Amino acid sequence: MKKKFFINYVCEVNYPNTSAYGIHVLKMCDALSSKNYKVNLIIPNLSISNKILSKNFRLKNKIFFLSIFRKPITLTFITRILFTLKVLINKPKNSNYFFLSRSPLFAIIASLSNKKVILELHHKLSGMTKFVYYCMRNIGLLKNLRYIFIHKNLIKVFNPSKNKWLCLDDAVDINDFKLKKITKKIKKTCIYVGSFHQGKGVELILEIAKKLKNINFHLYGDKRFLNQKFKPKNIKVFDHVNYKKIPKILSKYEIALMPYGNWVSGRLKNINLIKSMSPLKMFDYLASSNIIIASDLPVYKHILKNNYNSILIDNSKINLWIEWINKIFKFSKKYNYIKKNAFKTAKKYTWIKRSEEIIKFANKEFF
Repeated sequence: MKKKFFINYVCEVNYPNTSAYGIHVLKMCDALSSKNYKVNLIIPNLSISNKILSKNFRLKNKIFFLSIFRKPITLTFITRILFTLKVLINKPKNSNYFFLSRSPLFAIIASLSNKKVILELHHKLSGMTKFVYYCMRNIGLLKNLRYIFIHKNLIKVFNPSKNKWLCLDDAVDINDFKLKKITKKIKKTCIYVGSFHQGKGVELILEIAKKLKNINFHLYGDKRFLNQKFKPKNIKVFDHVNYKKIPKILSKYEIALMPYGNWVSGRLKNINLIKSMSPLKMFDYLASSNIIIASDLPVYKHILKNNYNSILIDNSKINLWIEWINKIFKFSKKYNYIKKNAFKTAKKYTWIKRSEEIIKFANKEFF
């Protein structure tokens, strides 16, 4: 029987953090902890109490937060190195552990320090980190490194050694979306939840809203990234809300939008995510049994199936988007099968199932 190890999840964001990145990390730690593994979440800074953070993100299991700096830091290449070195200097007494991280720079340095590391990658590398990574890998210094890829397209990009990687989509906690009370729907209103970065879909929603004046659009995200000066009157913008409120908010809407463009940016503006994303909002929408209307993109078609659990439309055909929005609101009961199939799909992609795959992988590779 294999020994019980513990997990050090190293994350480069300050908390509280409402980004998809921040939510993903907390939900992963929560799921790993549910399997009776001790999970240390090592971050630059935590400026609210563990109790409040757990409540705001619906965390159900014990996570040990280790804050490296007294104050939140701005992340640069240099501060990332400083953060990494401070993490690695603190040597645990028990050697039966591994590191899990979405930080390529941390994973590189930890691997060079002969640590057991799993690096989760959601996009290509860029800048100095890309240069350092390929230099170290090409001379054979990253042999301790293992990988989790968010999408199969990244496997071709990084070309890892055989059997040294996993491919896992993002996920959802189904139990968060099992609401005790049935929420009354807001009539003739579509919802979008997420960031307002380039290509995430706000540009297309603005165009649709101008032509579809009888329908309202509610957008939840960071108001700082949206110029509201020229938005149509039928668009209402809400600021970020605590993640714990998302299930109830989504339950109020019939249609949820994912109108991605052909260039999708995230935290790193110079990287196009169009071939490697696994949107967190997609799983939330599915779990909430919304009727998803999404851009017809290959990147998530292994999950979203047209006219089964969603409606997929070419992002250049605005008239088709308008037609389908009108059609669904007019004949909503006719499309109940899409809602049922959406929830059925969500049940296949849970944080618990994801954590089980990671634990199995770590056991095979390290212990």
